[in-house]
Amino acid sequence: MTSVDQSRRVHLVGTIPATSTREALSLVSHTLGDTITDWLPDGETGARRDWIGRLVEDLRNHPDLELSRDGDWSDYESTPAFKVKAGHNFESVDLDYFKYFEESWPEFERARAELGRTDLAFQIGIPGPIDVAFAAFGFNPIRGFRRSGPFEDATVNEIERIHAVAGNEVVYQLEIPIEVEVTTRIPAFARGAGVKWLARRILRVVERSPESTRWGFHLCVGDMNNKAFSKLKDAGPVVQLANALVSQFPAAHKLEFVHLPLAHGAIPPTTDDAFYQPLDNLKLPDGVRFIAGFVHERQNIENQVKVQGIIESHIGHQVDVAASCGLGRRDIEAATSILNQSRELAVR
Repeated sequence: MTSVDQSRRVHLVGTIPATSTREALSLVSHTLGDTITDWLPDGETGARRDWIGRLVEDLRNHPDLELSRDGDWSDYESTPAFKVKAGHNFESVDLDYFKYFEESWPEFERARAELGRTDLAFQIGIPGPIDVAFAAFGFNPIRGFRRSGPFEDATVNEIERIHAVAGNEVVYQLEIPIEVEVTTRIPAFARGAGVKWLARRILRVVERSPESTRWGFHLCVGDMNNKAFSKLKDAGPVVQLANALVSQFPAAHKLEFVHLPLAHGAIPPTTDDAFYQPLDNLKLPDGVRFIAGFVHERQNIENQVKVQGIIESHIGHQVDVAASCGLGRRDIEAATSILNQSRELAVR
C-alpha cells in the first residue's frame, strides 16, 4: 500500500461507560489529551451504550410491524425480531441520530475548546442501514436486505438534519458488523465479486448524503455483551471489504479513516504474525488514516507492543490505535485501562 507520514493517534470507536456526555468527554480528554485523532465521539452514553438495541426496541410501537419473536438481548439468538403486519406496508421509520447530536453538540464544543482543538470534528456513529434492518428482522438475510430501504431513507434524513447545523465539523463513522459477517461467509473464490456488490450497497447512504460530507468506516465483528458476532481466522475478509469500499468511495465526499477490528470482544488479539499478513494487501489512498483495532485490557503491554509492531510491519508505517469496538460493554475500570494503554501505545 501507499506509504504515508502518519504519527500515531488514538481513535475512539464510540461508547464510553460513563453516566453522561460531559463525564465521557472529560474522561477521554484528560486521559488521551493531544493523542486524540482529529475527531471525537460524545461517548454515546445512556440508551446508546448497547449500540442499536434502542432502535430495535422502538419498533415495538411501529404501526406496521409486530413481533415474530421476543428476546431479552442476552445473546445474538435472543433478540426481538419483527415482521410486517398482514395487509400493511413497511415504508418509513424514525431514527434518533439528530436528537442525540443536538443534545451533545454544546458539550462537544465545550470539550474541544478546553482541549484547544478548534479544528476537532464531532464523530457521529452511524449504524449501517442494512445492519439495523438485519437486527430488526431477526438476522434473516433475505428480510434484512429487502427491508433496509426505510432505514436507509431515515438515516439520510438524519444526516441531512445534522449537516444543516454543523456542516463539515462532523465526521460520520459508518458501522457495519453484518457486512463483515456476510463477507466471512462468502467462499474465497467468489469473495472478490461479492464484496464489490456489498460495498455498493453500503455506500448508498454515503452517496445520498450532502455533498462533501466526511466519513470513516468501522468494520466491526460485533460486541453484544462484549462477545463477538463474527470470528476472523485472519484479517483477510476485512481487508477485502475495506479495499472494496475505498475503491468505490464516491468522489463527492471525503474519506477520513478506516478502522479494522483485530480483536474479538473479550478475546485479546493474537500475537501470531500469520493473522495479520493480509494487511500487506490493504490499499488506502494518501490522507486516509488506518486505525488498528487491537487495544485490549486483557493483554499486557508487552504483547500489545508486539502486536502493534507486527501490524505496522505489514502496513509499512505507524498506525492509529483503538479498541476493536466501543467500550460501552466494559465497566469503567476496563474502559479506563484501555484508554491508558491506548495513550501509551500512541506515544511509543
